[in-house]
Amino acid sequence: MKEKILLLLLFFLPFVSSLIAQVPISISKNTDMNFGTIAASSVGGTVVLSASGSRFATGGIILPSINGIVCAAQFTVTGEPGYTYAITLPTDFTLYESGVSLASMVVNAFTSTPSATGTLAGGTQNVLVGAKLNVGASQAAGSYTNVLGFTVVVNYN
Repeated sequence: MKEKILLLLLFFLPFVSSLIAQVPISISKNTDMNFGTIAASSVGGTVVLSASGSRFATGGIILPSINGIVCAAQFTVTGEPGYTYAITLPTDFTLYESGVSLASMVVNAFTSTPSATGTLAGGTQNVLVGAKLNVGASQAAGSYTNVLGFTVVVNYN
């Protein structure tokens, strides 16, 4: 009886060793996106934040000289050195006023540097992400955010 048990254990060992998982690529957030301080008027418009962190306004939006914190989102992609990867950005995202007005603004037209693909030279690469903030006519004053955050996905090519 002991010989049969030993043979069964040897038979199952190769199957146990094949259950190894590896996550070959990852992304982590370094910096949140911030459009800074803006002033809305009775005419709506947009604030475009480039992946490099510069911004400009269209329509009735004014960018005050005291602009607050303005920065593109920054992520670090880590994986196998020399591999290329694809970047998937969200199509749109909603920010909500944190006070009592419950107003919102939509963020869309996301861009990144690198744009559609990147290469993991040395096993890491930073990805910068900008977008367009759509500001309504007479947009309610307040601090707009979304604690859920937006998702950037990377996959090996």
